[in-house]
Amino acid sequence: MLPPGRHAVLRALADSPLDALDRGLVLEDQPAPDPAALAPDEVLIAVRSAAVGWVDLLMTSGQYQHVPELPYTPGLEFAGEVVGRGSEVAGLELGARVLADGLLTGPRSLGAHRRFGGFASYAVAPARAVLPLPAALSYDEGAGAPRSLLTARPARARAPGLPSPYPPRRTRSGLNKKG
Repeated sequence: MLPPGRHAVLRALADSPLDALDRGLVLEDQPAPDPAALAPDEVLIAVRSAAVGWVDLLMTSGQYQHVPELPYTPGLEFAGEVVGRGSEVAGLELGARVLADGLLTGPRSLGAHRRFGGFASYAVAPARAVLPLPAALSYDEGAGAPRSLLTARPARARAPGLPSPYPPRRTRSGLNKKG
């Protein structure tokens, strides 16, 4: 049996993100979810870390292109531990360290899991939105990795004069010095 938790719930949009944080966001008790109630393709995650980004803030004031139906729990990106899984979920064992793909679950997604953001003790996600967290990453690093990597990789590609942080790669024709 899981212990109860807490979750941030946005109950009203506001004119600005700061107003939404002051007037629309509340911290509430979160009943312990029942893993037996999961759909066959769902995963229950005990959230250990959640990233806070500009999109999270824009969404609280309705200024982002995707506005979830109220009330919802913010938090596009989060990482945690699998504490429950549906009967058809394969490859994600109980206790596995995972991160959630914020495009496939949570407030920015377009599916049934929009209300389950990472600013919570627990979140439910479709198994296709849950990725293994590499052992070299902490929960904090995992929670921030998807958006950071999507931002950094193109930026790095646009700055060819900077030294590469990546080791040279070997190809069939020899050493590729571009990294």
